[in-house]
Amino acid sequence: MVLEATRGAGSPYEYQRRIAEEGLPELLAVPTGCGKTMAAVLPWLYRRRFHSDPLVKEATPHWLVFVLPMRTLVEQTHRVITGWLQNLGLSDDLACHLLLGGERLTNEWRMHPADDAIIVGTLDMVLSRALNRGYGASRYAWPVDFGLFNAGCQFVFDEIQLMGPALATSRQLHGLRAKLGEAMPCRSMWMSATVAEHRLQTADAPQLGARVELDDEDRSGRLRARLEATKTVRELRPANTKAPANEIAAALLAEHRPGTLTLAVLNTVDRARELHAQLTRAAPAAEVVLLHSRFRPPDRQIAVEAALSAVDAGGPGRIVVSTQVVEAGVDISSTVLFTEAAPWPSVVQRAGRCNRDGAAIDALLLWSEPPNTAPYPGADVGATTEALRSMENEPVTPASLRDRCVPVTDEIVAELRRRDLIQLFDTQPDLAGNDIDVSRFIRVADDLDVAVAWRPLGKQRPEPDDPLPGRDERCPVPLAELRVFLKQAV
Repeated sequence: MVLEATRGAGSPYEYQRRIAEEGLPELLAVPTGCGKTMAAVLPWLYRRRFHSDPLVKEATPHWLVFVLPMRTLVEQTHRVITGWLQNLGLSDDLACHLLLGGERLTNEWRMHPADDAIIVGTLDMVLSRALNRGYGASRYAWPVDFGLFNAGCQFVFDEIQLMGPALATSRQLHGLRAKLGEAMPCRSMWMSATVAEHRLQTADAPQLGARVELDDEDRSGRLRARLEATKTVRELRPANTKAPANEIAAALLAEHRPGTLTLAVLNTVDRARELHAQLTRAAPAAEVVLLHSRFRPPDRQIAVEAALSAVDAGGPGRIVVSTQVVEAGVDISSTVLFTEAAPWPSVVQRAGRCNRDGAAIDALLLWSEPPNTAPYPGADVGATTEALRSMENEPVTPASLRDRCVPVTDEIVAELRRRDLIQLFDTQPDLAGNDIDVSRFIRVADDLDVAVAWRPLGKQRPEPDDPLPGRDERCPVPLAELRVFLKQAV
């Protein structure tokens, strides 16, 4: 089935076979680049549609709900799954729905709730529905979605290190379903290459169930080349620590190899833009691509396709400058990778994009201390800096980085409790307009963006009946940056 779905791209890994035979576990902890998405989707599909035992088919939840923390990952995962279904000839029989903010939401999954389906969505859109406060949905649809997303679902939470408060909420919903009862059984699986297991232990879900990791058979099989792929750690120490972009650009151009991909990951959009500008001014033969979260959707799609397209081995190669958007879920393999010091799980994820396939010779992991630690806690960046300096000129592998003990600050988050969930059953509108806000259970409170849109008008004036800006026209901008821009524009 895997060969048919992937058009012969490769037979399944041994751990993927085990999941198909034994069922999806609660925790899947495998290194980056080992096929976690396939390990979640195709085993569920096999057990629901192709297993020889009808009892296994019946016991497998009829909805697979794949939850991701960023919309870029949602769009990419949806494309991959849709391609698998088309290759298997199931695209007309098994719907794969996209659940994204700003998109026109279909009612198909509401109208046919008993049908098998795959839903790929952001944690905001999925968890708000599971909490009876569906974002972008009518108040009258809240209870409908609440029922659908709490019965007969196999949840898959991917890249859990980026989930923030939603991680504890997903675990609490898992525990509260078991205690309060369900119309149809729900199951949940959490996946990550960097798992802090204590964050999965909550008041109503204190114990983890089945867990899948790589065993000796996996490590000695087809995954061996990826697991043993090395890159050498080297620190880059710019003389100008407050404005290092020029020196970083020079180092990247010196280390870049024709016919390969070089990747630079910065902690902030501003520094990524500055580095991209410096590289562009140098007019290298290699293509230079900028990728971050603050694009209008069509522009972002163009940048993603440019960054992820195959590199011509006989050409000058490509240099991709990005932010945290490439940390997770993006299947990209560079020969040279530069990263600013960040919390250790982020560095492990970023390093997983260097020599990911094990094909590069003398792969290089460059890093430097950032001018400031924002948006991360200073203690976390300091701990990572100390760890990386102790590894100077050492060859490292995904396993050696993942297994290194580097302290990370625990987030203080709001934890959903039984009384909170019961209060959410009341969907009557408040006379003062003060509905119960579930955002604290989903996202951090200081994530304040505003959508900005613009149109070329020339000498014309906007007409009263002009349509409001659609999703493709809107660009997310931090509120503080917009205030500065408007003051300068006036």
